[in-house]
Amino acid sequence: MKLLTCLVALGMQMASASCALAESVVGDITFERKSKGADEFAPAVFPHWVHRVKYKCYACHNKQVNFAMKAGTAAITMDLIDQGKFCGTCHKGKPAFGVSFETCIKCHRK
Repeated sequence: MKLLTCLVALGMQMASASCALAESVVGDITFERKSKGADEFAPAVFPHWVHRVKYKCYACHNKQVNFAMKAGTAAITMDLIDQGKFCGTCHKGKPAFGVSFETCIKCHRK
């Protein structure tokens, strides 16, 4: 029983350390444009640190929102966002600002 308790405690410490490491890697993420003819807009800049202050990782990194825990793996398009996927899960007006031509500059800034 003592061994099991020690192993559980060790596992919790390791999990805590990995979470602390993940939380320390925050900042702005720039999504490079891969669509043809999309050069007229600046790349989207995602304020990862703002979202990390408000939410836990799994709020976005889950199967519903579809962000993997690895950079560059999400094929995000405005069509998918408009369909309520990726950023559009929250950015449909509630709980966050909606996506429209009036709000382009909030993400696509130089």
